[in-house]
Amino acid sequence: MRKVLAFLVLFGLGFFAGAYVFQTYFRPQHAAPPVVSEQDPSRTALLRTIESPAPAEPPPTSFETMLRTAAARISPAVVNVDITGEVRIRNPFFGDMRREVAGKGSGVIISSDGYVVTNNHVVRIGREVAREITVTLADGRRFRASVLGTDSQNDIALLKINARNLPAATLGDSDQLRVGDWVIAVGNPFGLGNTVTAGIVSAINRQVEDARLPSGLIQTDAAINQGNSGGALADSRGRLVGINTAIFSPVGANVGIGFAIPINRVRAIIREILEHGSIGQAWMGISYGDINDPALRQILAQEFPGVQFPRNGIFIGDVSPNSPAAAAGIQPGDVITEINQRPIRSTDQVQELIRRSRPGQKITLKVWREGRTFTVELTLGVRPEGL
Repeated sequence: MRKVLAFLVLFGLGFFAGAYVFQTYFRPQHAAPPVVSEQDPSRTALLRTIESPAPAEPPPTSFETMLRTAAARISPAVVNVDITGEVRIRNPFFGDMRREVAGKGSGVIISSDGYVVTNNHVVRIGREVAREITVTLADGRRFRASVLGTDSQNDIALLKINARNLPAATLGDSDQLRVGDWVIAVGNPFGLGNTVTAGIVSAINRQVEDARLPSGLIQTDAAINQGNSGGALADSRGRLVGINTAIFSPVGANVGIGFAIPINRVRAIIREILEHGSIGQAWMGISYGDINDPALRQILAQEFPGVQFPRNGIFIGDVSPNSPAAAAGIQPGDVITEINQRPIRSTDQVQELIRRSRPGQKITLKVWREGRTFTVELTLGVRPEGL
């Protein structure tokens, strides 16, 4: 009997010891879910914060309302411009090859019946107008566009799409702009779609040392990036005061220096395009200065003592090889005193006259050379790409 009791005691002790070991070391442990207790004030406060509605705010300030209103007025008139075309690649082994290329830019509707203004460089691939130009409106509608004319020197192009009752921009007066005025830039940066940025007029009548850019530009710190070209610069009332055309940037993106063509100049260019078509493509192939410039006359007096140069005209400093001027016999040191029987008073007069002429057009020059005067006929050529 004692042996049985001893066996039962040992069995029971072994059972409880085994149960204890299993419970302690081998049974899977399950983490209990955290309990948010009403006694934990920080967690309760967090739940209340994320579940609470946004607090009421005062209405927008007059400044915010101004920018909102300006953006709402001009944005529907700003369009995206997509181009496709071909470039020719010269290959010494396989001959000339053509490659399909595409580009993006912006434009502004300036009349409800489908006239759109943009940059000349937006619609061109190299020197040629793009084969296909597509205009996408702010509401998503897409139209094929035709080019009515361009001005390469002022970087303006006029397009036409077949649509009616379009949202057109109200044209402002760029002559009224002052440094410090608020402006907004609207365009299609990097192909993202219509984007609005705000800034001020940083400078007016800005001259940039870049032969590809016209003079008298509006400078702004409103963000302008690739794809904004041809887009709108609008004043604080949403009126179009400029066409965005370029940026100055050492890094290739906006650094707060952008340029726009004043809308008053754009008005005049549009009138000329409607009358003459594409302008600014004609080329003579000369570099010149105003013979009336005191600094130039002083140099000429030192280099050619005793020579009596004409009082008015342009002094030819250089003639490009194989240019229309070279073909006509124009030489460095000549002075052109008349073009088409019109006396030359300034270099601006020459630039404007040539800008309105067309490649292939013949012009008559009255030339002074070493004390004698003669007349030559010159056939204008096409301005080389990148000049």
